[in-house]
Amino acid sequence: MIRGKNQLTEEKKKLLKQGTKVKFKWHGSNLLYIGRIELDKHGNIYFINEHSFENDKLKEVDEGMKYYNRLDSFFFFTYFEILKK
Repeated sequence: MIRGKNQLTEEKKKLLKQGTKVKFKWHGSNLLYIGRIELDKHGNIYFINEHSFENDKLKEVDEGMKYYNRLDSFFFFTYFEILKK
Protein backbone atom coordinates (compact mmCIF):
# COMPACT_ATOMS: atom_id res chain seq x y z
CA MET A 1 0.00 0.00 0.00
CA ILE A 2 1.38 3.40 -1.01
CA ARG A 3 0.97 6.23 1.48
CA GLY A 4 1.28 9.93 0.92
CA LYS A 5 1.32 11.97 -2.25
CA ASN A 6 3.43 11.34 -5.29
CA GLN A 7 6.35 13.77 -4.92
CA LEU A 8 6.71 14.20 -8.68
CA THR A 9 3.86 16.66 -9.03
CA GLU A 10 2.58 17.98 -12.35
CA GLU A 11 4.19 21.34 -11.48
CA LYS A 12 7.61 19.71 -11.05
CA LYS A 13 7.12 17.58 -14.16
CA LYS A 14 6.53 20.71 -16.25
CA LEU A 15 9.94 22.03 -15.11
CA LEU A 16 11.83 18.98 -16.41
CA LYS A 17 13.84 19.86 -19.49
CA GLN A 18 16.69 18.25 -21.41
CA GLY A 19 19.63 17.91 -18.99
CA THR A 20 17.74 18.81 -15.81
CA LYS A 21 19.54 17.25 -12.85
CA VAL A 22 17.25 15.45 -10.38
CA LYS A 23 17.38 13.39 -7.21
CA PHE A 24 14.62 10.97 -6.18
CA LYS A 25 13.45 7.88 -4.37
CA TRP A 26 10.63 5.73 -5.65
CA HIS A 27 8.17 3.33 -4.09
CA GLY A 28 9.74 -0.07 -3.69
CA SER A 29 13.30 1.16 -3.20
CA ASN A 30 15.22 2.95 -0.46
CA LEU A 31 17.99 3.98 -2.87
CA LEU A 32 18.57 7.63 -3.72
CA TYR A 33 18.82 8.12 -7.48
CA ILE A 34 20.72 11.10 -8.89
CA GLY A 35 20.89 11.78 -12.58
CA ARG A 36 19.63 13.78 -15.52
CA ILE A 37 16.58 14.05 -17.67
CA GLU A 38 16.58 13.16 -21.35
CA LEU A 39 13.70 13.96 -23.72
CA ASP A 40 12.94 12.24 -27.00
CA LYS A 41 11.39 13.91 -30.03
CA HIS A 42 7.90 12.95 -28.80
CA GLY A 43 8.36 14.63 -25.41
CA ASN A 44 8.75 11.40 -23.43
CA ILE A 45 10.84 11.87 -20.30
CA TYR A 46 13.73 9.54 -19.43
CA PHE A 47 16.20 9.27 -16.54
CA ILE A 48 19.93 8.62 -16.86
CA ASN A 49 22.12 8.00 -13.79
CA GLU A 50 24.72 10.66 -13.07
CA HIS A 51 27.60 8.16 -13.31
CA SER A 52 26.85 7.96 -17.06
CA PHE A 53 28.10 11.54 -17.50
CA GLU A 54 31.60 12.98 -17.63
CA ASN A 55 32.21 16.75 -17.83
CA ASP A 56 28.45 17.28 -18.34
CA LYS A 57 28.40 15.01 -21.41
CA LEU A 58 26.87 11.57 -21.73
CA LYS A 59 29.68 9.02 -22.01
CA GLU A 60 29.80 7.32 -25.39
CA VAL A 61 29.74 3.91 -23.72
CA ASP A 62 26.43 4.87 -22.02
CA GLU A 63 24.74 6.30 -25.12
CA GLY A 64 22.46 3.26 -25.17
CA MET A 65 20.96 4.36 -21.86
CA LYS A 66 19.66 7.59 -23.38
CA TYR A 67 16.10 6.33 -23.94
CA TYR A 68 16.13 3.28 -21.68
CA ASN A 69 14.59 4.33 -18.33
CA ARG A 70 11.30 6.16 -18.81
CA LEU A 71 10.76 8.34 -15.77
CA ASP A 72 7.15 7.22 -15.40
CA SER A 73 8.34 3.58 -15.15
CA PHE A 74 9.39 4.37 -11.56
CA PHE A 75 5.63 4.76 -10.93
CA PHE A 76 5.41 6.59 -7.59
CA PHE A 77 8.02 8.91 -6.12
CA THR A 78 8.36 9.11 -2.35
CA TYR A 79 10.93 11.92 -2.78
CA PHE A 80 11.68 14.08 -5.82
CA GLU A 81 13.92 17.14 -6.03
CA ILE A 82 15.08 19.19 -9.00
CA LEU A 83 18.74 19.98 -8.39
CA LYS A 84 19.65 22.01 -11.44
CA LYS A 85 17.61 23.14 -14.42
